[in-house]
Amino acid sequence: MIKEIAIFFNPLKAQAPAFARALAIELEAKSLTCLVIEAQANNSNWSELKKSTDLAVVMGGDGTFLCVSKQVIKHQIPLLGINFGHLGFLSEYGDMEVKELADAIANNDLVIQERSLLQAEVPSLGKKVIALNEVVVSRDSKSNLLYTDLYIDDDLLHSFRSDGIIVSTPTGSTAYALSAGGAVMDPNIKAFEIVPIAAHSLASRAHVISDEQCIVLETKDNKTNFFMQADGQDLIELEPGSRIVFSKAEYSLKLAQLKASYRSFYSILRDKMKWGEIGANK
Repeated sequence: MIKEIAIFFNPLKAQAPAFARALAIELEAKSLTCLVIEAQANNSNWSELKKSTDLAVVMGGDGTFLCVSKQVIKHQIPLLGINFGHLGFLSEYGDMEVKELADAIANNDLVIQERSLLQAEVPSLGKKVIALNEVVVSRDSKSNLLYTDLYIDDDLLHSFRSDGIIVSTPTGSTAYALSAGGAVMDPNIKAFEIVPIAAHSLASRAHVISDEQCIVLETKDNKTNFFMQADGQDLIELEPGSRIVFSKAEYSLKLAQLKASYRSFYSILRDKMKWGEIGANK
């Protein structure tokens, strides 16, 4: 039963703030407790998110969704995305009326999916980051190619010369990894994908491995610092020779979707990618 709800909104999306407040009014009229929070990384209200929160709703694009996901994961709070952005793989329902959405939430008409998360650790710095989509390791814009050895568990698989490496979850396979030539993965697949960025060899291809395995990237022959970034956030500068260890995170993301408007991953994929339109227009 849903009693407490956190509503996040992106203040840069024209309609999101008003929609968030209108939704809170509708839900409070149904005797639910609501906390409305502006989704900004430096917002002090992040700390107000309680473990007792039953559902988090985020209004914005996929970028806002990724930002808010970091806040709800540690409390294992389901996250429902309302799209006010562009593509919106993680968030939908942007054209839904406020009252209709409030009724669905109040009645708990939700489907919850578990989405795996990726952890990246830099042992030399004692730092860890968590990603829903991907972790990107990239060269400095003023440097030459990034030289990396790729290990799967203890086995050396490949030595890359490239602009960088993307390690992606199935959820992130439709994001940066896809743009870099990776494959689309069903979000239920228990795997990670490794995609080189502009590799200096035709033999350097994407790899899909079990998410039970450990991925290790070791940099070599690099004379300049390089970078690691999780989900387009948490930019970390690394020194030459740094080692990065990737593994499945302890927690998963609970992705909430509305039962009445539920669509399969393949239905969403076809719609967002505009697949099948050529044949349909013949």
